Amino acid sequence: MHFSTRVGIFALISGVVFCAALSGIFSRPLFLLASFWPANAILLGLILRYPQLRGIETWLGAFVGFMLADLITGNYFLLAFALTLANLFEVLTAIVLFQLFQLSYRKYYHGLTFFYMLIIVTFSSAMSALVAVSTVPNLPNGFMVDQHLIQEFCLWWTAEIQNHVLILPLILSFPTWNNLRDFQHRFNLIEIQWHDFLPLIAIVIATFVAITFGGPGALTFPIAALIWAALRYDFFSLAIINFVVCTVLFYSTTLSILDVHSADSLYTTTSTRVGLFMLAISAMTVCLISSNRKHLFEEILFHVQYDSLTKSLSRHHFMQSASTAIQHAQKSQRDTTLMMVDIDYFKRINDEFGHQVGDEALQHFVKITQSILRQHDLFGRLGGEEFAILLQNTDSESAKQIAERIQSTLKQHPLNLSFNQNILINISIGVSNIPYKQAFRPIDFWISQADKALYQAKSAGRDQIQISMNT
Repeated sequence: MHFSTRVGIFALISGVVFCAALSGIFSRPLFLLASFWPANAILLGLILRYPQLRGIETWLGAFVGFMLADLITGNYFLLAFALTLANLFEVLTAIVLFQLFQLSYRKYYHGLTFFYMLIIVTFSSAMSALVAVSTVPNLPNGFMVDQHLIQEFCLWWTAEIQNHVLILPLILSFPTWNNLRDFQHRFNLIEIQWHDFLPLIAIVIATFVAITFGGPGALTFPIAALIWAALRYDFFSLAIINFVVCTVLFYSTTLSILDVHSADSLYTTTSTRVGLFMLAISAMTVCLISSNRKHLFEEILFHVQYDSLTKSLSRHHFMQSASTAIQHAQKSQRDTTLMMVDIDYFKRINDEFGHQVGDEALQHFVKITQSILRQHDLFGRLGGEEFAILLQNTDSESAKQIAERIQSTLKQHPLNLSFNQNILINISIGVSNIPYKQAFRPIDFWISQADKALYQAKSAGRDQIQISMNT
């Protein structure tokens, strides 16, 4: 890594940590721990998401950022140094454990990875709290006292757990630049309906009621609405909602405490943080389970609808989709055309080069063909080397032109093998026009018609196109 890059990383990390620590210091009651300390969670999230930030320049930048934030706000050097070491020890412990157990932030939604991450940040937060209560009380002007060390430990520990639970999901699930660009392209195609906002409205109402009425049960008011949102929204959206709701509830609860120095206030604050931690975890767990089930369903549906090798439509899905498309064409009084396609001498490719090359030939053929077909055309693998294409709003002559273009493109782009040998893929095609007035016939009839034309093409010497004359 170039020196200028290292300097840039140092400046970036020190600036981010400085701003994050400064916001935490401003939330700190007099002579107490900060009520909100995002710096550690942000630093951990950035290092997990961008492994190139794990160099010495990152740690030096973080050290400078922590120290500057404390010193310019009037903290003593030794106290600032001890607090900085505790914060860095927390992040370092988490990074070491992530590497030790080989956990990837990209797989936070897979299996138990999310809960393993929670265990790691819980443990690293405890280690940080232990370092703090072991050093700060022994320093001049330290704000921790020996009589309340257990409470101070719990306060630091639960604060860091809360910060990680609310901030880490935001950083780790934040969309990449490619995701944002794809979303921008698809934005006009997204149909947003009024009931999509109902979970969000329910959360706002429940949170407002919790703030208004208060009391020990106030934290439970938004649970149902958050679970509803977890079932409807994606993980990143839920992370934003969790952050806002838990932050509002925490401050509305803790600000009602009159004496922030009393032992009761420490217990109340700790209890509130644990409650909010469980609230956020519950919603995120439901969201992950729902997302995994949705992903599994989509994966199963994909394997049912598409051929696993070529990613063209499966036979069953092609037959269903083609039948539906023909019916729609009948209503709009437009013809469709069905083509049966067979790769010539495919068995010879398998026998001479092996089945792996045969699979590559199938994939190459499909890739070339899909590049020529229109988006609304249907293309499926019926079995082996036999494929079917349904061209919508197309007559026989136009279909023949498309078939010729597929043949010529395959000849212009043979399959290149790794051992500097090319395979020329030739295809025979049978074409059957489907007049809209005869669209009442089943799809099997039209396939048989196109299949007869395909047989004629093969009998004529292969690499031919034949149009069915029986329609």
